[in-house]
Amino acid sequence: MKLSYALASLVLSSTLALAAPATLATVNGKAITSSDANAFMAKAIPGMSFEKLDPKMKRQVVDQLINQMLVKDQVLKSGLQNTPAFKAQYAAIKDDLAVDMWMKQQMNKITVTEKEAKAFYDANGDKMKQGDKKLSFEQVKKEILQFIKVEKFKAQMNKTTDALRSSAKVEVKL
Repeated sequence: MKLSYALASLVLSSTLALAAPATLATVNGKAITSSDANAFMAKAIPGMSFEKLDPKMKRQVVDQLINQMLVKDQVLKSGLQNTPAFKAQYAAIKDDLAVDMWMKQQMNKITVTEKEAKAFYDANGDKMKQGDKKLSFEQVKKEILQFIKVEKFKAQMNKTTDALRSSAKVEVKL
């Protein structure tokens, strides 16, 4: 019985060790992990992971993360985030981010069927050319689907803003 507990404990601890991100560096006691490096790479080069880099590039990424952490620490020590100017800009960024996220949610709710895309292609087939050669529906389907989705989104946003304007007190003073 003790052997099975020991074995289970060993398996569990080795599984957790594999799942935990590796510490690549520490700055003033704070760890920079492989997860941090992968997040950095995802922003810098989408689709690229830290593990795919050669050792020289890995070192450059870690050095960049160290520098970022040092600068962040300096900014926190400076108290900049407590100034009225920072708070005003931060509030504006938060509002803009919320609007961007809401708009993405609205866009994600929009669907376009293949039937709609085919109807668009049939109605505009004469414009679906590359040089003198007409492109097949399959060649342009993805672009047509995206185009129709954007057009539906624009129409939906126009309806939304019209409804919001009609229920609000708006005074233009030009």
